Amino acid sequence: MEKINVYVPENIGAMLENDAMMFEVYKKDGRTVNRNKFLGMLINGYYADYVTEARTAYDRILSTINTDKLSPKEKEHIANNILKAVVLPVVPSRKGKNPTKLSVKPTKDTEALIEQILLNLGGDDYISQYFCRMFMSYCEKPFSKREQIVFKSTFVELQLACDAKRSITFKTIWNTKKIHEVIPYRVVTGTEEMFNYLLCAELNETTGNQEAKTYRLNRIDKLNYGRSMASIDNTVRTHLDMMVQYGPQYMINDEEETCVRLTASGQRNFSRIYYGRPVLDRVEEREDGHYYYFKGSKDQVFFYFRRFGYDDAEIITPESLRTKMIEFHSRACEMYKRK
Repeated sequence: MEKINVYVPENIGAMLENDAMMFEVYKKDGRTVNRNKFLGMLINGYYADYVTEARTAYDRILSTINTDKLSPKEKEHIANNILKAVVLPVVPSRKGKNPTKLSVKPTKDTEALIEQILLNLGGDDYISQYFCRMFMSYCEKPFSKREQIVFKSTFVELQLACDAKRSITFKTIWNTKKIHEVIPYRVVTGTEEMFNYLLCAELNETTGNQEAKTYRLNRIDKLNYGRSMASIDNTVRTHLDMMVQYGPQYMINDEEETCVRLTASGQRNFSRIYYGRPVLDRVEEREDGHYYYFKGSKDQVFFYFRRFGYDDAEIITPESLRTKMIEFHSRACEMYKRK
């Protein structure tokens, strides 16, 4: 089967390229985006839902054409034209402004589905136009939903495993040698409505204790059911619930409070820098500044406040986190001194 050239608006092409990078769909070198693999994952993951969405809209249109003056075929023809012209994204002309050409090369994972699409196409439609509408419809959805589409099989399997409360094993795309065996808890979307995360309990091989862990959906690979019959400890379950509340991208394995002193400049930055901002528990006003208290992940507090100016924020407690921030800035100073 020959490759299929699909012409999409420039902004759609850019969004698809960005999604492929954000979802880390790379070639073996780990750096070059594998566009064809990404488009194949999109087609496989979205086809069934896309057909259902289009069919639902078509049926609604058809039901509103309530007249005896038209034959059933005429009504169907009108409903189909309205669907393409009004409801579905309009296919741009190749001669339109800055079209982007995408090439879909059928593979063993997509060939059967593409053949099915070709069989179902109407006489006045083309596979390239069909894919153009599908890609544009995909791009209308929120980022987190797009990730669920591209990694649909993994997303569905994880949800089933969570419902069954069965252990699973998997590798990650960045470490294909290590096998993780975890007890899945929930699949949730990050606080910024971006990536999806598997929250789970995993045994710490050093301590022998369960810990709350989080893994990004797009990085989970080679998923299978495991042999462990263990259940999630109550303490770990509490920490997983905290991660749902404060941010699933950051692990929480204790309930120790964090305190950060902010100056007036630091307060302004806290109100302006939204991405990654930890959930504030309370503020205490003192003569030397405002003391902000957090109950969430220490890692989140560290990654967030290390972006602030040197006199904007100071970690007060816990001492371990304070030391970590001191070491971070000290190493940065040493690097600049060497240069």
